[in-house]
Amino acid sequence: MNNLKINIPDGFVVDKFDTKTGEIFFKTKPLNIKERLKTFNDVLGCHNLSQKEFDHHCEGLTPDEIGYRKEKLIVAAYNEGITPDFTDGTNKYYPLFKIGSPSGVGVSFHDYDGWGTGSSVGARLVFCGPDAKSNMLDAVEKFLTEYKESRTT
Repeated sequence: MNNLKINIPDGFVVDKFDTKTGEIFFKTKPLNIKERLKTFNDVLGCHNLSQKEFDHHCEGLTPDEIGYRKEKLIVAAYNEGITPDFTDGTNKYYPLFKIGSPSGVGVSFHDYDGWGTGSSVGARLVFCGPDAKSNMLDAVEKFLTEYKESRTT
């Protein structure tokens, strides 16, 4: 037998596997998305992707295209499956960046924008849901490097 499928109990994730005894140890899944997302590998994990799979999907793409894919995955992870509904009257958030510096290079977080039913940005890039603003600020703080990738060539 090569495979054994185990359903992970709700609210838990695999912590470790003992190859000698065959025991699988679980730990409680953090409830807050901000606690679960620390690195881009955590974002990939939310989408059941490995770094190797992501790299394979990005073969032949330019660095800014890869950055855009990373940005979409980051936002989707924070939105936790919620699709933005631009007719519901709730605010959606999208970070704005100041690109350039006195030397003409660089990207830094500048501001954010919130709006109701209008949109000047693609739905895949907006933070929505009850913690949209807080999640957007957390994402910018943790993933500024990935945001820079989608804005530079």
